[in-house]
Amino acid sequence: MGIRSKRRNRTPAIDPHTSSPSRRRQTLDSCRKDVFDDLPRSAERRDWAALPRDVLWVILSLLPQTEVLRGAGLACAPWRRLALDDPLLWRQIDLAAGNKKYAEGWQAMACTAVRLSAGRCESYRGRVDRDVPIFLVHSAPSLRSLHVTCRFDMTSKKFIAVVAKKLPMLEKLVLSGGLIKLASLVVLADHCPRLQSIDAGGCRTTRTLRSTGQTLRASLESRIKDLRLPRVEQFILGWRLASLQSRITDQRLPRVD
Repeated sequence: MGIRSKRRNRTPAIDPHTSSPSRRRQTLDSCRKDVFDDLPRSAERRDWAALPRDVLWVILSLLPQTEVLRGAGLACAPWRRLALDDPLLWRQIDLAAGNKKYAEGWQAMACTAVRLSAGRCESYRGRVDRDVPIFLVHSAPSLRSLHVTCRFDMTSKKFIAVVAKKLPMLEKLVLSGGLIKLASLVVLADHCPRLQSIDAGGCRTTRTLRSTGQTLRASLESRIKDLRLPRVEQFILGWRLASLQSRITDQRLPRVD
């Protein structure tokens, strides 16, 4: 009794010189069919727009807010509706992730995020300029924490007083860099009774009279629990530039009604 051999079905070899184009096409089609039949079936397509609202809220809250403003919130109608109509999604604004990626247009993003909070913004982290603080005092009266991630000079006591009067709930201030006057910080503490933390360790300040500097430091230390003051500028040029900038700022101070 002979042994019957089992032959595997092999794809016939294709001779490009002797076979016709139609035959070569049929052979290739059969090869593709065999290959794809062995692959696992993909998961069923899901309708991301049909996800429950609470699930969409979690997804958007985990994404960087710069990405939500740039496109994630515009993926479909439900995502756009949630991004535009839910102020709680913007209660804590953090735009620091887009400092380098979105060097242009950051002012529009900052104002849009604050506007979407509908007055419920309690924390802002990102860039500011001379206009963003003015916008914050009008659109975020409940602001408790302000973290400036760019250079920002605080040399005008008049400007600081105008802004601080509109932020009575402010409890924490972080300044990443810039020229800061101790007198400006004192004015800020005078108008923000809840202010408990000031971190200006990465900033610089101008040299003042020894007695004046000690008085300003003592005033801040007596009221601020967590305090990091800026380092003293060693060059008299810094003081002159700060004085000149303060005069120019006072003359061009924006109005806050």
